[in-house]
Amino acid sequence: TDKKWLRMTYDKDEFIFGLAIETEFGKVRFLTYLEYLRNLEALSYMNQNVLHIYYQYKNYYDKVFMPKEEKELILNSLEELKTKKLFELVVGNDNYKESYEIIFRMVFSENNFTEDNYKMLLDHLFSNEESFMSIRKLILEMQVMTETEVSPNPEIQKGIERSRRVKQANQKQGTTYSDIVSSIVVGTGIHPNEIANMSVLLVYSIYYRIGQFQNYSTTTLFATVAEKVQIDSWNKHIDLFEEESNVIDKKEFDNKFGSMF
Repeated sequence: TDKKWLRMTYDKDEFIFGLAIETEFGKVRFLTYLEYLRNLEALSYMNQNVLHIYYQYKNYYDKVFMPKEEKELILNSLEELKTKKLFELVVGNDNYKESYEIIFRMVFSENNFTEDNYKMLLDHLFSNEESFMSIRKLILEMQVMTETEVSPNPEIQKGIERSRRVKQANQKQGTTYSDIVSSIVVGTGIHPNEIANMSVLLVYSIYYRIGQFQNYSTTTLFATVAEKVQIDSWNKHIDLFEEESNVIDKKEFDNKFGSMF
């Protein structure tokens, strides 16, 4: 289609029902939790923005052994990546383009497209930036995926990465997908096969609601023997789309830490 992209309106609160979202190009369905787990590599490519791609290349060449002059030339040339649009980088890179195509084919599968239909759709998405970015945003939101924080300033980015490593080191072994599934099974009695076919959002919603309910039960119990115990409602709102950000701009960074360098 050559029609101008019609901006989609949808209510993310309705994502809990797992119903496909109507778009100009057909229905976009939710990935099942099992599909999500099996396609994390492709989804991770889709979840990267320009700065993620820049630092991926930069960190690689920082560690590569080569003549200093040659390395500096490459690193300087990478600076141009920051000026590019994500659409340009994806369309111009086979690995990224292939990953997007995998996910595009999956989420549009409810439409029973022929191969010619798919080809027309992909040709349009990879040639129309507005359509491409809108569909990308919708797909990521449907899988409850948000871009990790990243700064265009290398000094600030090193601080972000250092902070992330410290947090990970201070935490016990992270929760695995098996932990999430087994927690839902114990908490609800739902069979793992059913969980495999749920949307990512529904899985996380159930998992965190179980945790909230257990926390409510525990604090309610303590409140009977201790004073000033804050009790959070078991059905309090849980924002799965909330983003934690520690990114500061260059001016704020210089004011706080400039004298240290």
